[in-house]
Amino acid sequence: MTNTKTNTKTKIINAAIRLFSQRSYESISMRNIADEVHISGPALYNHFENKQTLYIAAISESFKDKAELLLQAMTGQAKPIKSLEHYVKQLSVILLDDPEFRLLMQREMLEGDEDRLRYMAQEIFGPSFQRLLDILIELKPDCDAHGLAIMIIGMIQKPLEFNPLYRFFPGSQQQHCNPTYITRQVMAILSVYFGENA
Repeated sequence: MTNTKTNTKTKIINAAIRLFSQRSYESISMRNIADEVHISGPALYNHFENKQTLYIAAISESFKDKAELLLQAMTGQAKPIKSLEHYVKQLSVILLDDPEFRLLMQREMLEGDEDRLRYMAQEIFGPSFQRLLDILIELKPDCDAHGLAIMIIGMIQKPLEFNPLYRFFPGSQQQHCNPTYITRQVMAILSVYFGENA
């Protein structure tokens, strides 16, 4: 593949990520994406055979490096509680630093296409989620690791997701969306749950 073709493909994927994070899958056409990249429709189809193929490429591009960062955050720590803390911090940073990723994730949850959600869960986030489960079981063998993992992700994600609304609530502070603050709060709750294992 030539550099020009590679660059065009990258531009197409980046445009798709941007558009799909702003609007629903159904409302975006291949023509919209071609216009965004300033290429013709036929030129777009030289790179991607259909919208679903392009969408999966955009999801993979947007999410795959995030999943790798999460996996790395949990690797090489002396204690499982430290691996968990690094995971919480890394996920907070990812969600704060990449609003397109956060919006794309929210949109996927809302649209609920089973094939795409299965692909994300198994192919993209599967290894990092399994590592999280292993850590939780190591910390508390009798826990419901799956349920607990989902709650941990929710504790990290929701402050950032709800920020447009709850920043207007009484007592709201800017630090409530800071990754260090979120990590400290989540780990304080989890330390109580894990008790002496933490």
